[in-house]
Amino acid sequence: MKKTCMTWLLAWVTVTTFAQQINPSTNPAECTEAFFRALLDENARDMRALLTIDFAIVSFDGSLVDGQSLAEAMNGGYIKIETGMISATSTRTYGDTGIVTGTWRARGTVQGIRFDNTLAFTSVCVRQGGAWKVASVQMTPTM
Repeated sequence: MKKTCMTWLLAWVTVTTFAQQINPSTNPAECTEAFFRALLDENARDMRALLTIDFAIVSFDGSLVDGQSLAEAMNGGYIKIETGMISATSTRTYGDTGIVTGTWRARGTVQGIRFDNTLAFTSVCVRQGGAWKVASVQMTPTM
């Protein structure tokens, strides 16, 4: 009985560990959704896995942030997203490049400053090594 319980426990731990790891995105829309999910979950590890080496984001305040700085800000608690919902997305694919546009309704804080906005976004994704990665994101507040 002990062996059976230990086997089930080990299997459960293995499955939940692998289930929490990010799966390679199969298209630009999934890649973009995974990006926003990593922001919402404040998961810097998944974020790093999603980004190209030369990733850059133009934030809704106009600042340009590289991927390493974004992940460090997530780890350091400088970015806290309480809620976030993507809508009105449109995807265009050109070979190994995809462009996803849409809106993101989000509430949270950036460096302690509260925001509660709907942001228009453009995400540029590229296929690298069989998986889609986010190369650039632009966010603009809507009125």
